[in-house]
Amino acid sequence: MSNKIIAVCGPTASGKTELAIKIAQKYKGEIVSCDSMQIYKGMDIGTAKPDENELNLAPHHLIGVIDTDKEFSVVDFVDLASKSIEDIKKRDRLPILAGGTGLYMHSLVYGIDFDDNSRDEKIRSELFDEFEKNGIDSLYSELIKLDGKAAEKIHKNNTKRVLRALEYIKVTGKKFSEQSPEENCQKRYDTLLIVLSYRNTDILYERINRRVDIMMEKGLLKEAEEFYKSPDYGSTATQAIGYKEFIPYFNHEISLQEAVENIKKSSRHYAKRQNTWFRREKDAVWVFADDYISREALFDHCYSLIDNFLNN
Repeated sequence: MSNKIIAVCGPTASGKTELAIKIAQKYKGEIVSCDSMQIYKGMDIGTAKPDENELNLAPHHLIGVIDTDKEFSVVDFVDLASKSIEDIKKRDRLPILAGGTGLYMHSLVYGIDFDDNSRDEKIRSELFDEFEKNGIDSLYSELIKLDGKAAEKIHKNNTKRVLRALEYIKVTGKKFSEQSPEENCQKRYDTLLIVLSYRNTDILYERINRRVDIMMEKGLLKEAEEFYKSPDYGSTATQAIGYKEFIPYFNHEISLQEAVENIKKSSRHYAKRQNTWFRREKDAVWVFADDYISREALFDHCYSLIDNFLNN
């Protein structure tokens, strides 16, 4: 049985869902969501889940399968996604990983050993959440304070290594710079990682702004209000862009327009962090949508990449 999978990743609003569906249709594939928020039930509009029509165009896995009051970690994701991939392969279908949560994708593909005594899933998740919310600057400053030698050797934009170093320090109480040579992760899957993005970030940001407007037209405010008032309201909503920005509005602290603008701003910042994360993936093949005269030309280029990958 082939160990090959396709991964379609990249920043929010880059068109990953559409591309993944096209690939699934052409190559008899099934899509495994790689999104830390689309995994939850009920959070449909704000997390940009595939709509009913899109779900009908290709089989999807790990969309809306976890209750919002349940904790869900990268370890849980790796477990569920691995089972989905094996099931897809047994039916002689092509697994297609699609989403923008870089930590989930990397952990699944490289099979990080979470039993190592220098690892702690809770700490790792907390560090990743901090990165998702505020970027790398504060975390890198913390690394400088805790282990200046490690900070000298790790570039600030090497997000994975910064997070790994902080995790190591917090778990072991020792300096990362004094440990044995770096871990060598072996790929669990032979993966073609396509990162879909835009060279001109202004175009990407305009797509993000427009998508938020469409979300509002679809009823995002009502969805957020119902979720905010539900007994399940908690850490999930606190983390999720598209929901947490409404809390000050519901508390009569800001206007609706300000809340919507804050969603757009948070989404743009998140896209920037996603691009930063995927730049560190040495095996990634970047596809910039604005390099092509049409979506069809973009799809054709991706098909050629996939054909070459599958046939070699």
